[in-house]
Order: sequence, then structure tokens, then C-alpha cells
Amino acid sequence: TTNRSAPVSVSGISSATQINAGSGGSHSCALLSNNTVQCWGSNGYGQLGDGTTTNRTTPVPLSGISNATNVAAGEGHTCALLDNNTVQCSGRNDTGQLGDGTTTQRTTPVAVSGISTATAVANGSYHTCALLSDKTIRCWGYNSTGQLGDRTTTNRSAPVQMQF
Repeated sequence: TTNRSAPVSVSGISSATQINAGSGGSHSCALLSNNTVQCWGSNGYGQLGDGTTTNRTTPVPLSGISNATNVAAGEGHTCALLDNNTVQCSGRNDTGQLGDGTTTQRTTPVAVSGISTATAVANGSYHTCALLSDKTIRCWGYNSTGQLGDRTTTNRSAPVQMQF
């Protein structure tokens, strides 16, 4: 928990292929070469996905994820794109940012409703979007300024298609 003015190695991470830091600096996650995800930092909402809400100063595995191809960290939530083109998310869910059709906080990853052809995933502060194989975009979560792209300002707890 010591502030550093120079880079330091992350304990236990030696085969990262991707890194993502949650907005607001709350937590970080790494996708490893064996397709698992490890996260560390703030965990007050279960965003580290280890089944707890305990903050971690060293990386812990995102529970049940062994086939990830991408990881995205938001403000209190984490999502992983899996090699079967589905997305699973954990953590804060008060505005539906986990996409499971609820607003229930989750300390382990849950499947995003209706997403089976995702090719990329990205988290905003309180929302998430997935690019699908047909080149459409589905988003869910906080929508106060229209960030889901569905021409509304209604929060969505399940994915909606972005309108162009």
C-alpha cells in the first residue's frame, strides 16, 4: 500500500499478455498466457472475483475463469471475454453493469445475459460494452448521459443494442 514514484514488479505476475486498470484506480487485472485472469487492489464490491470483498495487495485468480481472451476493469467491476465468445463479470452491479439482468452485487463472475458471439469487451466507469461478431455493439449498465448508445438515458441490467 506504499505509493511508488518508480515502477515495481507485480508479485506473482510473470506471463501477462494484457493488463487493465479499473477507472478511478481502484483495482487492476492481468490476463495471463494460460488464459486465466488475476486481479488485485480494492475489492469492496467483489470486483476481484475471488468470492470475497477483501482488498488484496497481491494478485488473486478471477474465480472459475480458465479460458479468457480479454479482461476489462471498470469502477468496481471486472469483465472477462472467454474463448467461447461469452462474457462473465463480477463486482458492483447497482446500475446493472454486470449485465446479468439484475442489480445484485456479485463476488464471483456471472454470465452476461444473451451474449454468445462477443469478440471484444470494454468497461466504462459504471457500464460495459461488447463488440459482437456481426459488428454490432451491445452495452449495459449506467446510462445517465446516453453512454449505452440506445437513444435513452435509462440504466440497463441486460445488454441492449447500440443504435446508430
